Amino acid sequence: MVAQGIDRYLERYAEPMVSELREDLQTALHSTYAYVLVIPLFDEALNCLNTVLPAGMSHTLTIGVVNAAVDADPAAILRTQAFLAQFSPQSPGTVIHQSSGNTLLLIDCCTAQRQLPRKQGVGLARKIGGDIALACIADGRVDSPWIHCTDGDVVLPDNYFETPKLAPDVAVAIYPFCHHPPHDDIVRYEISLRYYVTALAQAGSPYAFQTIGSLLKINAAHYAMVRGFPKLQAAEDFYMLNKLAKTGKVIRLNQPEVMLSSRISQRVPFGTGAAMARLSRNEAMHLYHPQIFIALHRWLQLDQWLWDELRAMCSEPSEVHTHLHMWWQQQALSDALLQTLLYLKVDHALAQAFRQCRDFTHFRFFLHVWFDAFRTLKFIHYQRDQYWPSLEIVEAMVQSGEGQPQFPSKCIKYSSAERKQAKWQSSQDFLNILQHLQWKESRLPAAVGPTCWKSTHRSDG
Repeated sequence: MVAQGIDRYLERYAEPMVSELREDLQTALHSTYAYVLVIPLFDEALNCLNTVLPAGMSHTLTIGVVNAAVDADPAAILRTQAFLAQFSPQSPGTVIHQSSGNTLLLIDCCTAQRQLPRKQGVGLARKIGGDIALACIADGRVDSPWIHCTDGDVVLPDNYFETPKLAPDVAVAIYPFCHHPPHDDIVRYEISLRYYVTALAQAGSPYAFQTIGSLLKINAAHYAMVRGFPKLQAAEDFYMLNKLAKTGKVIRLNQPEVMLSSRISQRVPFGTGAAMARLSRNEAMHLYHPQIFIALHRWLQLDQWLWDELRAMCSEPSEVHTHLHMWWQQQALSDALLQTLLYLKVDHALAQAFRQCRDFTHFRFFLHVWFDAFRTLKFIHYQRDQYWPSLEIVEAMVQSGEGQPQFPSKCIKYSSAERKQAKWQSSQDFLNILQHLQWKESRLPAAVGPTCWKSTHRSDG
């Protein structure tokens, strides 16, 4: 069944370039590889592959998708074409056999007539590379059933491929990370990443994991299930993980650690590079208000009550909207929480769930799939915009009850304006906060996602 699903994907949903290359690769790739690694390459340094790939890597097929969208910056397109030109390329793919049984396959998606469509930059590049990797696995050219994905500005550790054996029900594994070189801006940005994940975990969200495309190890069968990477200019990693989490477990690896770049970049409209650009202009870094995650926790604890009580009140699914208001008032729940959920059309989702689900287990899974990472983010943004504005970093940490000994004691007694005037936020203060969040994140369960969610807590109303 797994092989059938992969073959069906390759026949129906893979990018046309795969069929263009597949037969030729059977001849050009004259060995079998232990692993396959996919790297989208746009506007990277000429020698970036020397720094990305582990020195001790062996028997690995590296697929570099050298790409530029037609609407990209012309100077960046020229630099990308110069990167490809140093390898004496052949279109559409250039095969370069290296030492230790490694092979570099460079896919030309940057020269004239081969550039990517508008607004389909890194997402389509990742999909092309992932589709080719999947074809190589299906054709027996790669032994491992895992597609490793990273970027051209990272440093992979020497033991990158030495991860624990994972079961077939694992959809994706996410490597741990650090940023290099360290500086004040990247520390603040990394605080925001880890704060978000740990706050989601504390709220009980099954989507409490990092969504960084440089860190992914994807099960080939699950890659086919979700039809590959979304063809987006940005956030393709977020949406890919959102899809994968619904098909199998998400595993947070605790080693080895991938080193991410902390450089300024304008290649995509958001993410690390864009955040570095904003912070370099002395813009403040804000975190979501802790009260939002308290509201999220309250919502995620209501599933059993909704199944036991609200469903019993509704003789027909069409009655959900009316009875939801009545039931909400009976439970003395927050009106702001209800308005946020109605904004997301929770009444429609509950009506559908009551029609389709035969027991509570299926109902809870239905809700977790419907209220996914994307709707969770919409929930948070609605709460931020309507009720709980974001706070500066230390204020958010204090409001969340994270008044740890590592934090400056005077942060408790000063207002935000007084803190700014006192200028107490030193580099060490932020490092302490980051280290605390790293510690919290390291203690989260390894497996997460709606398919392994076993919470049975009830809301206390």
